[in-house]
Amino acid sequence: TNLECTHGVLSFDHVLHGSITFTNFNEDATNSSQPLANTTVSMDEGRGYTEKDFGRSFPSLWIWIQTNSFRNNPGTSLFVSLARISTPIFGLEFPGFTAAVWHDKELIPFATWSGAKFENLSISSEKVFMAMRSSKNRRYFEYRVELTVSRDAPEMLLYAPVNFTKMEPFVHEALLARVHMRLFNGHGDIIFDDIGVNTGLEVHGDVEWLVNNLCENKSRKGWICL
Repeated sequence: TNLECTHGVLSFDHVLHGSITFTNFNEDATNSSQPLANTTVSMDEGRGYTEKDFGRSFPSLWIWIQTNSFRNNPGTSLFVSLARISTPIFGLEFPGFTAAVWHDKELIPFATWSGAKFENLSISSEKVFMAMRSSKNRRYFEYRVELTVSRDAPEMLLYAPVNFTKMEPFVHEALLARVHMRLFNGHGDIIFDDIGVNTGLEVHGDVEWLVNNLCENKSRKGWICL
């Protein structure tokens, strides 16, 4: 692929086994190689999720959401990624998204490739709200999902690739955000209503560009829309 970044999900939800050991070192520079103590955290029976990115750079702007820590529905997993996609074709850029809900042993895709559409998207300093509707076809039933994500969680700074050449610290990611997810069937009945805790959230760049490129926005400039 010639896209600057390609995203893939390897596992929406799995059970963890094992542990992580943290080594604390002496802050005194003269004895920095001397460990003070080890702290071991058991990961047994925890819930896991695995994804990957590959390419030359991250997009210029994106929103990423993930959790499989729903309070009343262990095993249910949510993944959302929407971004400005850059191509090598005359510098063409367009909005795209891929998202899915894994619930009750069923994968429900909400993505550009599956024909899904955004009904609403709003972003503020306090929260992110979005509503998407899937496309009914021979493989999938029609669903609608509403997500409200709080943005009051602390963030950490992560390194990310820049044009194949280096890694730079510019990605701010929260791991303790909360998302309220409501899932509706094609008849409008609520089939899922729960809070996902320990939610991963990244809101990077001028994401208002995504709002301006909703298909519902008649003043949008591009012919490809969310």
